[in-house]
Amino acid sequence: MATVPKIFKEKIDGSLGKLKSILERKELKVLFFTENSFLFPKNFDKDFSNSSYEFVISSSQSIFDDQNFDFDIVILCGHLKSEEILAWKLQNIPRQPFVALWAWDNHHEPILNSRAAMIADAVFPAHWFAHEDMANAATLIAPHLPLCITQWSSVFLASMEERIVVAERCDKLYGGFFNHADAKERNGLIASYRERYPNEHVFTLGLDKRPAYFSFRQEQRLLDWACYKVSIILPLRNDISQRLFDALACGLIPIVPPEFPDLDLVISRHDQHSLPIVRMESYSVEGIADAHARALKLFDRDGKQGVVHRHRFALDNHGLRNRIDRLVSLFRPGTAFSKVQINFEKGIHIYLT
Repeated sequence: MATVPKIFKEKIDGSLGKLKSILERKELKVLFFTENSFLFPKNFDKDFSNSSYEFVISSSQSIFDDQNFDFDIVILCGHLKSEEILAWKLQNIPRQPFVALWAWDNHHEPILNSRAAMIADAVFPAHWFAHEDMANAATLIAPHLPLCITQWSSVFLASMEERIVVAERCDKLYGGFFNHADAKERNGLIASYRERYPNEHVFTLGLDKRPAYFSFRQEQRLLDWACYKVSIILPLRNDISQRLFDALACGLIPIVPPEFPDLDLVISRHDQHSLPIVRMESYSVEGIADAHARALKLFDRDGKQGVVHRHRFALDNHGLRNRIDRLVSLFRPGTAFSKVQINFEKGIHIYLT
C-alpha cells in the first residue's frame, strides 16, 4: 500500500499531536475569526454566554500579534481572502493552536481553497459534495460543517418570534441574488423568469450592493423577509448557503432546485417534507412557477402553525451556535476526532472519521 510522503506525514503528525493535547484538556478556549464581519451581528456573543468553552469572535488580524494570544482552537472562516496567510502565521507562533479552516467557498476556486487547506491542521468543508477538491496529503479532512444563519443571532431570532408569526405576507415569490460573473446559468434563469413574471420579487444585484443590504438594521432585514410566504433558493454552484436557513427562520417555505447535493445531509427527508421544502421539478422558468404555486398552497394549508414550525426548526438546529458546538464537540475524548482514516482511491485523503 502507498504511504503518506514524509514531509506531509510530519505535518499530519504535528496536527494529531495538537489534537491529542486538546483532547486531554478540560476547558477549551476557542477563537472564531472572520474577515467578513458584516455577516455577523455585534450581539452574537450572547449566543455563547452559557457555552462549556470560552469563545471569542474577532475580525481584527491584530489579535494574532497579541503577546497574550492563548487559544486551543482557532476557527478560520474561509472566504477566499487572507486565511492562507493567517493559517501560516498561526503555525509559526510560540503558542500554536489547532487551526480549523471552515471552508465556506469550497464549491468553487479549488486552487485557492487547496492552498489554504494545506496549511491548516484540518479543513471543515461547508459543501461536502466538493470536499475532495481540497484533499491533500498534509491536511486532515474533518466532518461536514454546513453554513447556517449568520445575519441574526439565536437570541435575537427568539425575541422576534411573535412578530414573525403575525407578519402579513404576500404571495409574491421572494429571492435576491448577487450577480456573480461565474453564475451565468443562474443569472440567465432569473432574467428569463423576470421577463415572464415581472411582478414577482426575484432579482439580481451587483456585488457592490452587498454592503447596502447589511447596512439595514437586522430587525428591518428580518421583517423584509417576513413579508413573503415563499422564497426561491438558487445556488451559485450547488451550494447550500445561508439563505436557505434565513428563509426557514423567517417562516418562509423555500423552493430549491431538483439537484441539491448536500440537502439530504443537512436536513433529513422527513424534515424536508414536514417543514416543507419544495423541490423544483426542472431548473427552468416553468419549474420555478410550478414550485411556487405548490409552495403557496402548502403555506396557506399550514398557516401560522407552519411558520412557527419552520422558525423554531431553524432556530434550534441551524444557528452559528449549533455549528460551533458541533465543531468543538469533536475535540472531546471519545468523539469522531479520535480516529484517522487514510483513503488512497483518489489521491491521498486523510479523514477524521
